[in-house]
Amino acid sequence: MSNLMIANNDLSILETIAQSAYKSGLYSGVGAKEKIFMVLMAAYDLGIKPTIALNGGIWNIQGKIEISARLMTSMIRRAGHSLSIKQCDATACIIKGKRADNGDEAEASFTMDDAIKAGLASRDVWKKYTEDMLYSRAISRLGRRLFPDVIGTAYVEGEIRDEQVIDVTPNLDIPEPKPKKETPPVELIAEDKVGRLVLLSKECDPKYLEAVENHLKEMGVNSFSEIPVSLYTRIEKGMMENIKVKKV
Repeated sequence: MSNLMIANNDLSILETIAQSAYKSGLYSGVGAKEKIFMVLMAAYDLGIKPTIALNGGIWNIQGKIEISARLMTSMIRRAGHSLSIKQCDATACIIKGKRADNGDEAEASFTMDDAIKAGLASRDVWKKYTEDMLYSRAISRLGRRLFPDVIGTAYVEGEIRDEQVIDVTPNLDIPEPKPKKETPPVELIAEDKVGRLVLLSKECDPKYLEAVENHLKEMGVNSFSEIPVSLYTRIEKGMMENIKVKKV
């Protein structure tokens, strides 16, 4: 069997894990069982443990994979290669890498000027965690240039989503096609609100939850972490009004 194929027993294990993860209700933010399975498949290809993948290590954004900067760094170092941070502050991050197998070296950077040109600097997460965001983009750029065999086709967390603009309306109606025009970036809900929706989804009437998820999918929103701030209050209220067992 080719080493590019997944062995039958490994495939069966991944299917079992996906089924268990879906039934647990802990990963509704990832999506249906099939989506969980595809995340696990990507993790398998990258040599990442299933638990790490599902607990915030990997995201599947419309067929493209994002991984956290921490995981990307760990993968590169686990492969035996070295990284050194030459600069990382609120203005720029510069990282130098060296391969363990042939000694090739490369340097990559990401600056606030780059972030401004890309329309990223005005976002809340960039304002609050400037150094971390600069590091994420720098390590991703270095990984693609020097360690593509380690990170595969993965992007760093947020890199794909930052290129997407989700067109939404407050009432969850499917938007009518509009002429292409420049649209300001959509602010997504914070992690605490994602957690709130995950908890509510466990108690929410399944039929109502399915209807909400279908509406969101039709707008290109595939998980709670991708929900725009403008929709959060309506979704939370709807879930609370459709709790399976009303609390006394």
